[in-house]
Amino acid sequence: MPKYTLDYVIYRGATYIVEWYYTQDGKIPAYEYFQDMEEKDQDRFLYMVKYLADSLKGTKLPATMYRIEDNTQKIYAFKPGDERLFNFMYKGGKVIITNAYRKHSQKMDKQDKEKLKVAIKYKKDYLKRVKEGTYYG
Repeated sequence: MPKYTLDYVIYRGATYIVEWYYTQDGKIPAYEYFQDMEEKDQDRFLYMVKYLADSLKGTKLPATMYRIEDNTQKIYAFKPGDERLFNFMYKGGKVIITNAYRKHSQKMDKQDKEKLKVAIKYKKDYLKRVKEGTYYG
């Protein structure tokens, strides 16, 4: 499986392109988190990315791998081990990985919900910058 290649694209699949979100100042929060994950969790995450990206549109991944975390904002999470990598889908078959955290309990606690708020903020920033034509510039 391809490893990260010093740009924001993680994997180009048959159906989706999976990317790291990057901030206006060039930081890539989810990738920074990914680098500190255990190798087995990194490998599992990359497997999940490939699985999703190569799946037909409408295919549901098992809830043990991927689930919606916020129905209103359509924020999802990849779930390798206890790690959670937030993401959202964008037109053109893009999946944008925003940020991540290590879960603390079965249900999202206050600290985890703060990370979800960050994912929503990053999604809004991404949409704004794409609309302005400055994100992929």
